[in-house]
Amino acid sequence: MQRLLLAVLLGLAGQALAEDPREISVAAAQAADFATLQDLQARLRQTSQAEPGSFAAQLAAAEGYLAGANRLRNERKIVSKMPADQDAEYRAQQAKWAEEAIPLAERALELAPDDAERAQAERVLGELHAHRITGMLSGMINGPRARRHIGRALELAPDDPECKRAIGLMYLNNPPISGGDVPKAIETFTRCAEQQRDERCLVLLSMAYRKHGESGRAREAAEQALARNPASPEAKLLLAELR
Repeated sequence: MQRLLLAVLLGLAGQALAEDPREISVAAAQAADFATLQDLQARLRQTSQAEPGSFAAQLAAAEGYLAGANRLRNERKIVSKMPADQDAEYRAQQAKWAEEAIPLAERALELAPDDAERAQAERVLGELHAHRITGMLSGMINGPRARRHIGRALELAPDDPECKRAIGLMYLNNPPISGGDVPKAIETFTRCAEQQRDERCLVLLSMAYRKHGESGRAREAAEQALARNPASPEAKLLLAELR
């Protein structure tokens, strides 16, 4: 009887662990397709509604939407001949997901128990504001917001790889007048890839090398990304473009 009770308790603990919102947000960032990603986003949203006082639930839900927006932006940047209407559709969806996620990230910031967690909430807010940029006017409004939040994140956690990745994205995607600097992006993503186990920074490093005109190094970084995650759609797409 005691063994049966222990087995039940262990099973429940395993189920709770599987539904840990932080684990689901990681799965969303590495989802192989948009159907899986959207399913994970829905689960995270439900958890955030069920646990309004949980920092982890609010931040994870915001991260789930951010993962989708990042996926769309990466595809837009990787595909060299994306039709204009598809590019516009992706931009609009990025902004939509950002609008849905910003209240969640703001709530997470209110609930953050310490500087490390506060840094993550600031970082997510900064990345989401960057996704709201769809043109010159929205860029004038949201660009400074993105830089301000990411700057605060780096002040709170200067060695955190997620915060480094966020500033690296600004170096990669911003025009030079707004702080864009591709060599700095390469340097930042190289350090980030050394700290993280997943493929995301290697994908971004490949994109940075490609933008800098170093196709050989871009291909090498994309191959390393695919080795870390053989299901990575961005790594596969990058290699197809580079070949």
